[in-house]
Order: sequence, then C-alpha cells, then structure tokens
Amino acid sequence: MAPANDQVFSRRNHQIQDAIDGQNLKQALQLIEKRIKKGEDTRFLRAWKAQILLSHADETNRQRGTTETLELCNAEPATTDLETLEMLFGSLKRLSGYDDVRNNLWEKASKASPRDLNIQTRWFNFAYENSDWKSAQKAAMSLQKNFPRNRAYYFGAIFLSYMVSIDDRSSEADKKLFGTLAYRMISKAGADVPVDSTDLLSQPRAIQTPEELRLLIEILGSQGRYEEALNILASDNLGMQSRIVRGDSTFIGLKISCLLDAGNKWDDAFSYAQSLLTVPDDEDGRKGLLELDDWKVWDLLCQATLHSEKTGVVNEALKLVDQFIEFAPKSRNASLARLDIISCGVEKGDISGDDKLSACQQYIDQHIHKLYAFQDIRKLLGQDKHGMEKMLEYIRAHKEGTKTLVPEINALKLEYCLYISAPENTQRKTIDEFVMRCMKLYASVRPSKKESAEDDGSTIESQPSDDLCLLAAMALLQSESTEGKQTAVPETALIRAAGILDHLIQSSPHNYPAQLLLVRVYVLLGAGSLALQVFSSMSIKHMQYESVAHNFFTRLGSIHPHSAPPIEGAEYKDFDPQSALIVGLKFYRGADISTSRYRTSGLTQGAYVHTKELVELGRRLSKSFCRRMYALDVRRAQRLVGGDSTAMWDKIARDQSEVTDERDSSVYMNCEFPGKPTFEERIRVGPRPKGNWLAASQVTDQLFSVLKGIAVQRPLTAEMDLPSQNTFSGTEQDQTEAERETAKVNWQLLRLATFMAGSKASSSEEVESALGEIESWLNLKIEELTLDEGGSSPLIKGTAVYLQTATPAGPTWRYLHSVFTALESLKAASQLVSLASRKGSKTPKLSKERIDRLSVLVPKVFELVRSNARALKLQIHESGVLGSLVDSILYGNESEKYEQELQETLENGLDMTSLELLCSSLMESWDSALSGVMVVKL
Repeated sequence: MAPANDQVFSRRNHQIQDAIDGQNLKQALQLIEKRIKKGEDTRFLRAWKAQILLSHADETNRQRGTTETLELCNAEPATTDLETLEMLFGSLKRLSGYDDVRNNLWEKASKASPRDLNIQTRWFNFAYENSDWKSAQKAAMSLQKNFPRNRAYYFGAIFLSYMVSIDDRSSEADKKLFGTLAYRMISKAGADVPVDSTDLLSQPRAIQTPEELRLLIEILGSQGRYEEALNILASDNLGMQSRIVRGDSTFIGLKISCLLDAGNKWDDAFSYAQSLLTVPDDEDGRKGLLELDDWKVWDLLCQATLHSEKTGVVNEALKLVDQFIEFAPKSRNASLARLDIISCGVEKGDISGDDKLSACQQYIDQHIHKLYAFQDIRKLLGQDKHGMEKMLEYIRAHKEGTKTLVPEINALKLEYCLYISAPENTQRKTIDEFVMRCMKLYASVRPSKKESAEDDGSTIESQPSDDLCLLAAMALLQSESTEGKQTAVPETALIRAAGILDHLIQSSPHNYPAQLLLVRVYVLLGAGSLALQVFSSMSIKHMQYESVAHNFFTRLGSIHPHSAPPIEGAEYKDFDPQSALIVGLKFYRGADISTSRYRTSGLTQGAYVHTKELVELGRRLSKSFCRRMYALDVRRAQRLVGGDSTAMWDKIARDQSEVTDERDSSVYMNCEFPGKPTFEERIRVGPRPKGNWLAASQVTDQLFSVLKGIAVQRPLTAEMDLPSQNTFSGTEQDQTEAERETAKVNWQLLRLATFMAGSKASSSEEVESALGEIESWLNLKIEELTLDEGGSSPLIKGTAVYLQTATPAGPTWRYLHSVFTALESLKAASQLVSLASRKGSKTPKLSKERIDRLSVLVPKVFELVRSNARALKLQIHESGVLGSLVDSILYGNESEKYEQELQETLENGLDMTSLELLCSSLMESWDSALSGVMVVKL
C-alpha cells in the first residue's frame, strides 16, 4: 500500500480513537459505519465496531457487540491480520466464559498462516502469560513444527508438555498424555547427544546445555524414573564427567536426590557418598573437598548407612566421617553426621547406648563454643532425660575456665529444657532462680543504659548474651502453663516478660527473635499500638509477609482495627493497622507481576527448571492463606472503624479455592523439651486460623456485601447466595470462642439478608428460627456486658488485666477480640433491622414483632459495649496503677512474690526510668485500644 494511503488510514483511525477517548462512542460508531458503507468493509473495522459496542453501558449494545465479536471469531476463512486478531482478542478478554473461543482464535489463525512467526509467537505469549499451559503447549508444538531450525521452540514444547502434565487443573488423561509426550521428546534429545563432544552441533535438537539436561532429569523424576535418571548421570555423553555437566555441582545434588528418591539404591548411594567425602591425598583435591561439605551429601551417607543391609556399614561410615573430621575438625555437618550414624548403629544393634553419649560428649568438645550446639544435642537425644542430664553435667564441667559465654548459655538452654519446660507443673522457686541467674549473667557482660550512652554512639548489634534475656522472658511465660490452653500464661507474667524484653532491645535494637516475641507479648496484653511500633521497626519486607508477618497480623482486624495515635516522622503503616495490612497485600500483587515477568525471561533464556520453580512460587503466593487472611482482616477493619475503600481486595477475600499455607514460626527461639508444644504454640493469640476461620470470615464478608446490595436494590448474585452452614463447622479447632459464637450469628444474619434479597433458599420457619437465634444472642450479650456496682461486667472479669488488687487495670487481647467481633455482628444486625424497617421497600418482609424487639436490643447491647469500655478507661487512670505495673515487673504480685535474690537482681539490672516509661506507654496503649472501641458506630 502506498505511503499516502497509509497516512489517510492513520488519520481516519485517529478520528475514531479520539472519539473513543472523549467517551463519544456514538460518534465513533458513526465514523466506522461511514467507512464501511463507502467500501472499506474490513474485518478490522468490524472488530473495532464490536469492541465499541461492548464498551456501552446498556445491555442491548453490549449483546450486539458480543454477537458480532463471536461472528468474526468464527468467520471463514480464519482471520490472519494481526491487528484484527489483537482487537478480537481484547474484546474476548472482556467477556467471561469464552476462553475456548479466545484460544481457538489464535489456533485457527496459526493453521491458516503457518509461516507467520508473529501470529505464532503472539498465540504462544498470550497463552503462556495467562498460565494456560495446554494452549501454550499447542502453540509451542506449532512453532517447533513450522520453524524446526530454532531449537528453542523444540525445548519450549517439551517444557510446556511437562507443565501440562504436572498442572493440578489438568485431567488425569491429559497428565498422562502430555507427560508421555514430554518424556519421549526429551529422551530423544538425550539419546541424540553424541559421545564425541565435537559432533554436538551436528544434532540441533540434542541436549546441549546444563539447563536442558536438568529438564531431562526433572521430567524423569516427576514420573518416578529414578533408575533411568541415574543411568543417564552415569553415562559418557550426559554423565557427571561429560562436557555438558563440566563439574557443575548442581548435578551432584540432582544425583543425590535421585538416589534418595529411588529408595532401593542404598549401596550405590553409600558408594557415591563415599566417593565424594573421602579425603584425597593431593592439595587441590583437599580444597575441593571443603566445597562438598554440604548437609545434603552427609544426609545421603546417613540415609544409606541406615537402610543398607551390608555388613559393617556403620563402622565403614564412621571411619569415613572420622577421617573427614580429622581433616576439617570445625565441620558441623560432619559432626552431626557422626551423631546420626551412631544413632543408626544403636538402632541396628552395632553400637551401645554408652557410645552414643560418648559421641555427644565428643561433639561438645568440638562445638561447645557455638550457640547451635544445644539444638543439635537436643535433636539427637530426643526425650532421653537421663542422657540430657549427663550432657548438662558434662557441659558444666567443660565450661569451667573458658573465656566465652556461649558454653554457659548452652548449659542454661539445656537446663530450661529439662527443668523449666519438661515438668508438667514447674515450681515458682525454680523459675525465679533460673531467671535470676540469666539476668545476673546478662548484667555482667552487657553495659547498662548509662554506660552504653557514654560510648561512641554506635548501635550495639545482637550478641550471644541476648539469649539470656530471651531465656528469662521465656521462663516467666512458662509459669502456670497448661498444654493446649491459650489463657494459661497470666497477664502479670506477660508484663514481666515485656519489661525484660524491652530492656534487651535497648541494648540490641535489631535482635529479631526478641522483637518478634515482644510484638506477640504486646498483642496478648491488648497493647496494639506498642505492638505496631515494634513490628514496624523490624522492617518486614518481601517474602517475610508470607512467612513471618502473620505472627503479628493474625486476628489484627478483630483486636486492633483502628489507627493508633500518629508517630512523628513515621509512615502510616507504623501506626495504622489497615495501612500495614495493605502493604502486605501489595507485596502479593507485586509478586504476581514479578513472577510472571521473570518466568517469561527464564523461558527465553532456557532456564526451564528455574522457570518451573517460579511458576510454582507464583501459584503458591496466589493461593496463599496469609493473602486471604490479610484481605479479610483489612476489610473487617474498614467496616468497623472506616477508612479507604477496600473493594480492590474483593476478589481475594471471596476466593474459595484451595489455599497453600507456608506460615513459619521457627523464628521464635524454642528450647522446649522434645514432644512438648513449641514455645510459640503456647503464646498464640488464639488457635491458629485454618479452614473454619477462613470460611467463617468469608461468610461475614459476604453478609455485608448482601446488605449493601439490598440497600442499593441490587439483584442477588450467585456468589451472594446462602452458603451451607457446614462450610465452617469442620473438625479443625482454629477459632476462638468469640469467633465460633459470632460465626453462627453472622450465618443466621446472612440467611435473613439473602431472604430479604429474594433468595428462596430459606423457608419461613427457618427465617423465624434465625430471628430467634439472633435475639437469644443479644440477650446473652446483655448478661455478659451488664456492669455491677463495682464497675465490672462478667466479660471484664474474665478477660481484663488484674494486678495486685481485685480491680481491673486494662484490657487484654481477649477482651478486645470479644468486643470487636461482637461489634461487627451488631453492625450487621443494625443494618438488617434498618433495611427491614424501611418503608416502601419491595424486599420480602420479616416479622414486625421480631424486628421491633431487635431494634431495641441491638442499640442496648451497643451501649453496654461502650459503657464497659468507659469503665475500663477509668480504671486505667486510677492512682497506683503505674506503680503496680512497675512493681509487677520488679517484685511480682502479691500471690507470686519473687525470691529476694531475684528482686535485687532486677532492681540492680533494670533501669527504673525505662521501666516507668514502658509501663506508662502500656497504659496509654490500653487507653488507645479502648478509644478504638468507642470509635465504632452502628
């Protein structure tokens, strides 16, 4: 076409686009129809016209647009103009339920124009970016067929066949079919590799790179063909000594994985581990050996020793390990392997139990100056108390005369494990004496606040001695603990632990475990604003929102949904829970974009296995439990106290597909006796949320969506219909009592709301029953919240902080959680009553008598919640509360007075000014928390 005509068409197209940009869709349609009538009747213009029709607000024009789009997609011969294809594809993306048409559009174009590389690659890219592996596989097969000289297309087809075979969305037939195809294609690529590396280029579809070889091993492993994979790794053309591997240590790990997964190659596994770990005679070989000091290699030796039936295998393995330790005495992996192999020997009957204890002592001789020594010894000895006691005696004797503090810390950890954690009921005196020794030792090695202020001003980094304060705090939190009960740790113990942890963080402001524990302690104490401050100082980033942030964010929306007082110079996320949760949600949104981008570049670069791992990471993050929990809680917080719209998180909050759970609590220090609950489990903010919690939270979220729909007279949509009550009545014990109670109430409210919205799911009897359930719950709340003459209610008495008197001093997390969950249900009930009482409404009517009673009970309960909050606020500011808080940390309360020596240790070791500031901040945080309750409006 002549350049002059190109300019004319460009000018005409600009006129149409300008009309669209100005929202003048009628003019845009007129311009297109005018061009069509004048003979310019192209598929591109018709596709553009259909897309404009889809942009209209009225259903008639949208239906016309849908019809015309589908007619063009099904037109024969197939459309092959790239601009028209992209226009039609864009229109189809706006329509739901036409995925097959969208894929067929490109497939038909590809078959009609097989040599058009642009069409082929666009088809592949659109399918790949949308994670439609089956369509992308078809496109890849088409590319490798039509452009056989480009070997990347061949391996791309193999990779996509493999992706279909491992995709959970694929049918069993497709998994088998595409898995077989991937196996045959990659096996052919492996078989084509010549032994003579100089002939490699003569076979363009043969494996040529380590990444392609990794893909072969990956595919074989996914199909359980481990023996075949091992044969390939032992071959001349693709084995460990081949030109392709070239000593790449990655393949050592792959071979180890194949040997372990095979499960029947233990003698081969032992021989391979032996070949890797034998100390060579030459100097260069010895240097290379240190690079193989990896636990994966040692674990192979241990597993092979355990499972091998060969006579003398234990002694042979010990000889190998001893030679390595003689060569590298500081190797932790070798020492651990020695302990594991001796355990194998005990199990096989080749070694006595005394030898196991002797091995532990030998391990201590080599590693007592490392903090990890305690964890290693505890893991090996398991629940052998006698062995632990022997080791404690040995460590105590061993540490005499040493200059470092680490042996003493390891001894104290072992002592905590044996005498603080192991007993069912630890004596108060035992705990006090342990805390006293920890704090005395800490004071002897760390400068006081005054001394540290006189140094050069540099930040003091975390040191081993920090573990002494952590142990002291953990011991205090052990008191009165009962397995499985979250209320076992008294609030006074939490306050004492807060004092010690705050003292530690003043010297080691970047001690991560201490910060995380202090965050949890503050949340348990109902001091959400203080928890926010400490959490913000931890600078949580990126994947930590998936693995670590849940330790703070769990139930945040029902404990501290409101903003704390602003902090000068701080960001909103540092004092506003909604902002903090949204920062976490934005990580997931950014991760979606990043993983998509990186997996595209990974495929382009031929990094197939890495790309598969990125796809898996993206899948896990998209289905993350934490992601949904944060979305539900930020919406809960917004409903309770207001804030910016959270509509952008609707889709995540309502997603009911399967979730992945990678929450990690191992960042907490844990010195508990084996078999006992971990330390973190004992100080959780209620049971760990799982399926029931998620389902109940989604029911509550759905309730407010339906109520909003009724208010604006929006028709009831399928996703807003009444779910089964069984959705959150599973066997998992993952909800608090308050959550279980309000889940039932909210489901009954949802039953009423969907009935009012026009659903036929509930009968009149069920509706009447639901009204009765809600009325009963409101009456129960009145009993719980009614204040006595002393200004206390049953709820306050059961959930408030009590110090040295019978008068409550402040709220705990349990009080705030009970109140905010109740307030959320009250808001829903209030909205429902208001909508049911609305005059002229066309919604189905509820019993007027019942609604009239609810209209009295709901505000009554609401006012009782506020009067409880006011009563507690008054108690916080009573004279003597500050002094009682300080005394609680230094001396214990009346019923739990510390031993005199511990009192003196804390008096001398803790700074009084800092303690008073901490306790004053705690009181302010309680006051702020109760003010947050008062912020909620019906």
